[in-house]
Amino acid sequence: MAAYLSRVVLMVRPGDGLAKALDFYTSGLGLQVARMTDNWADLRTNQPSHQQLSISLQVVTSESQVTTGYSPILQFHVQDMNECIAKCIQLGGTLDGPIQYPAHGKVAALRSPDGHMIGLYEPAST
Repeated sequence: MAAYLSRVVLMVRPGDGLAKALDFYTSGLGLQVARMTDNWADLRTNQPSHQQLSISLQVVTSESQVTTGYSPILQFHVQDMNECIAKCIQLGGTLDGPIQYPAHGKVAALRSPDGHMIGLYEPAST
């Protein structure tokens, strides 16, 4: 039996880190909260159950656990690149370079308020 990816865990800072992360991923990217506590939240993509991916936000106190770089990058398909980027910036995200326009659609990279890299992809209209 082959292994499959079922969950991504992102570490967030204590204080308002979890609230800001929840706002970013739910309001900015449209994920849904499945479960949460004061120190943890489980988010789900809005996909058919066989394509579900769980993204967990975990509060940690060790600075080394929340230090981020360019890995991992979470890639999301979006319906409207400009609208999604505007929402994410209002929620504390920052663009990491300009929107690119390859033949197959639009791509952009941004950082979440906690510094995680987010890739956005809007397929070209057919």
